[in-house]
Amino acid sequence: MGVEAGTAGFGAALRAAIGRSGLTLDEVSRRLRERGTPISVSSLSYWQNGDSRPRAASLPAVAALEEILGEPLTGLLLPRPRPTRPGPRVAHDLVMRRPETVARALAKLDATPDDLDSPHRLSQYLSHRVDATGREESMRVRRIVRADHDGTTRFLFVSRGSSMSHPPAVTHAVGCRPGRFRADVPSATCAFEFLLDQPLNAGELAYVEFGLRLPPDHAARHTQLAIVRPGREIAIHVTFAGDRLPRACHGYFQPRSGLPVQRRVEFDGPTRTYQFVALDPEPGQYGIGWTWE
Repeated sequence: MGVEAGTAGFGAALRAAIGRSGLTLDEVSRRLRERGTPISVSSLSYWQNGDSRPRAASLPAVAALEEILGEPLTGLLLPRPRPTRPGPRVAHDLVMRRPETVARALAKLDATPDDLDSPHRLSQYLSHRVDATGREESMRVRRIVRADHDGTTRFLFVSRGSSMSHPPAVTHAVGCRPGRFRADVPSATCAFEFLLDQPLNAGELAYVEFGLRLPPDHAARHTQLAIVRPGREIAIHVTFAGDRLPRACHGYFQPRSGLPVQRRVEFDGPTRTYQFVALDPEPGQYGIGWTWE
């Protein structure tokens, strides 16, 4: 999905911000590369001249540009209009596995499972890294969200591990900052609160990103995310580090917890990275699973 510039003009704003910074395009490109969001000099030139616009996958680089240049840019980009699939919200307990553990963890943040989807997650990107021993090492979550009501100041995230010997640690955050952390220890269910950098009014959009370092005993053979109302897109990505690769890997969609998997995608051959992408996703569980030799 591409993005369209707002009335202020993303290209003109970027050119002016770079000019005020005193940096060359080479220096800006180098700083972006150092932050893990590489953008070539030619792409930066195209952007500032209005010859092309950043795509959705480049939004993390735009957020990094804001930090480098010290000026807001993300707000000048709006998602290209595209109708989302109509449909009502589905109750969380119909989609989640063991919803009672999620409810217990969220209650410690003065929240309920319904608060997980406020603000509305229009787009979601979930990346996992599995280390050479087969344990999940870290994850990165990126979202484009839209506020349902005025005065939206936070969003929530829930993860479930195999044990609670060590809680996950937030490694970075963009567009937000860590708030409270609570857990339902018996079920190893963790609830995170993130506070938005800027409050949102109803209908306003924001890009947020955060990373988690998982405990050393976090073993798993799948990663998944649940949505309870239609969105625009989701993408799940898994990277296997070291020499150990899974014997088989597959993507899947399960419309309701406990029901048979409705769609399953078998990936061809062992490789270090797998991705499962869905446009206009309907409510349910989306994930990637793998098996070892």
